Amino acid sequence: LGLHRRPPHHQCIGRDMIRSLAAVVASLAGAEALMLSPSARRGAAPSFLQTRAACVRAVADAEKEDDRLGAGGRGGHAVRNQPELSDEEREVQAAVMAHQRGAARLSQAEDARSLVAYSSGYAVLSTLSSAIDGYPSGALVGFASDARGLPVFCFSGMSSHTKDLQAAERAGATSGKAALCVTAKGFEGAADGRVTLIGDVRRCAKAEVEDEQLRELYRQKHPNAFWVDFGDFTFFRMHELKAVNFVGGFARAGSIGADDYMGAAVDPIQAFAAPVMGHMNDDHSSATVAMVQHYVGLPQVEKAELVQLDRLGFMVQVTRLGQTFKLRLPFPRAAEDRKDVKTLIVEMTQAAMRVGEAKEPAKEPEVADGHALRALHRSLACSRFVAAAPHRSRQSSRRRAASVPVMWARDRVAMGLLDVAASARVACINIGLQLAT
Repeated sequence: LGLHRRPPHHQCIGRDMIRSLAAVVASLAGAEALMLSPSARRGAAPSFLQTRAACVRAVADAEKEDDRLGAGGRGGHAVRNQPELSDEEREVQAAVMAHQRGAARLSQAEDARSLVAYSSGYAVLSTLSSAIDGYPSGALVGFASDARGLPVFCFSGMSSHTKDLQAAERAGATSGKAALCVTAKGFEGAADGRVTLIGDVRRCAKAEVEDEQLRELYRQKHPNAFWVDFGDFTFFRMHELKAVNFVGGFARAGSIGADDYMGAAVDPIQAFAAPVMGHMNDDHSSATVAMVQHYVGLPQVEKAELVQLDRLGFMVQVTRLGQTFKLRLPFPRAAEDRKDVKTLIVEMTQAAMRVGEAKEPAKEPEVADGHALRALHRSLACSRFVAAAPHRSRQSSRRRAASVPVMWARDRVAMGLLDVAASARVACINIGLQLAT
């Protein structure tokens, strides 16, 4: 969050358990040593409770040192040559981490199924090489996913992976062992999601291709795949899933059971997420910053962009203090359809902006700040009713008094226009989301 990364939550739990056990063991060992030592027999040794208290203090000091050093101080992902966290920054990071632990997310099985379904349709297939015995061979291939989320392929007879799978058949196996690594659409690096499907891939019979409409299924994902009608292209599919490895980004990874993966539903909201996120990022990035600051409680946010959207909320890529990371921002309730997504984002934006304007200190107003501008115009208009200075002529005072209603009317019109502009900010988000969806 600007300075340090903490280890995943399960690592923190494991470390706490180890420390607790260490404290107990140290206490018991200390007690036994005291009972066996000569000083204990003379009655000069500290009591068992004193020894245990010393061990507990040592553990507490170690935990305090961890907090001082940050996540990498004693294991985890170390961040070298960083300044110590201030008390205020530690409080901010603790609050943000507490929010993230409670933020609603899709299950890993749902996330993995949705990632595969909405991917680009291209992934890296690894097979056992028929050319170099004992070594894997990787190739970029096109695929479509069936009703269970398993990949269907259409391979050329000249491809190396086709030869690898055929070699397994010649060896007497009904299928070849393979792994397919699928990355999220727009994948750029380790912070983005990927899924690896490990299982058995076999050739599809012609009757299976026709009965299950595999050709049409593949064309839905790849409309320009004219080669599916070529005689030397053959359909293959992963018919048995052995394991699923899922990485949703930093500190979100795990293994998913084959049945859990195939039984999970594909998130419907992600089907139209791209235009909604594009509209928010292009036209309402300040609203996203306001939502992050309000709901997550993270100050000093320089930039915030939506990078993933689902029925339970969205992921935001945040830039703060020169560092970029992702945070989860959940919806107040699950979204059911396109209209619901628009309604929820508008509600969250309105709430964040109301709180932001209430907390904002008095300062030189900007054009977009309707409340501050109205206050300024009121003060300017009222100041014009002040009586003329004594040294000025009575005639100029009369002219000034006569001009007051005109200036007052002009200011009232200006304030009315500013009211419209302030209200239009949220209305623009509403209309833009309607067009985007």
